[in-house]
Amino acid sequence: MSLLPEISNPYVGAFAVGLLYGTVFCTSTCLPYIASYIAGIGADFRKGVIATLIYNMGRVIAYALIGGLVGIFSGVFRFVVSESSFSVFQQYSAYGFGIVTIIIGVSILLKSRSTLHGCNPECNKNLGPKKISTRFDVRAFSLGFSRGLIVCPYLVAILLLYSIPFAAPIDSFVVAVLFGLGTALSPMLLLGGVTGWLLNKAPLFRKWIAIAGGGILVVLGAVTLVNAIIFPIM
Repeated sequence: MSLLPEISNPYVGAFAVGLLYGTVFCTSTCLPYIASYIAGIGADFRKGVIATLIYNMGRVIAYALIGGLVGIFSGVFRFVVSESSFSVFQQYSAYGFGIVTIIIGVSILLKSRSTLHGCNPECNKNLGPKKISTRFDVRAFSLGFSRGLIVCPYLVAILLLYSIPFAAPIDSFVVAVLFGLGTALSPMLLLGGVTGWLLNKAPLFRKWIAIAGGGILVVLGAVTLVNAIIFPIM
């Protein structure tokens, strides 16, 4: 966190730390979830990038919501927001993220199982990607939004250092959004597309890949829930 005091402008500091955090930490922690989801929906490179963008959109909106609430409570209501407050919020957010991940994984498994039988190779080749292009990917957004509600330590530090002393609640909102945008501009965006491109090279195994992706999401969600129960303070 030594980078923070060296940047006097809070907006530049939030975006810069977001870029650093997104490159070093965010990609490694989020990629297993979004990659499994991309496998589950049978996306190609373009659809993988779109799904990752929507996932990141959900995270940025979650950060914006958190920043806005911190600004309102600390600025308007003069409520002291502390790290312990964030810890309690973290625990319940982890529960929510685990449940959402499991639900999405189960929905992918059910859909994959229903289309597994009676579908020839040509059918498997054309399933999945067209679904995303016709509508907004709510599941990718929900996955990103619920993940974003688990406040990362760097965002907590930025809000405690920069946003709470601000007079206007809008400042903490802007700082949180800039941090989120910084994390979104990470290698995860390209890796999401590459994941879809690689998995799309095996159309005959698409349904099995989708089942594997859904199963991994269920496991990841269950692990998140177990960790939240065993380690309540994050």
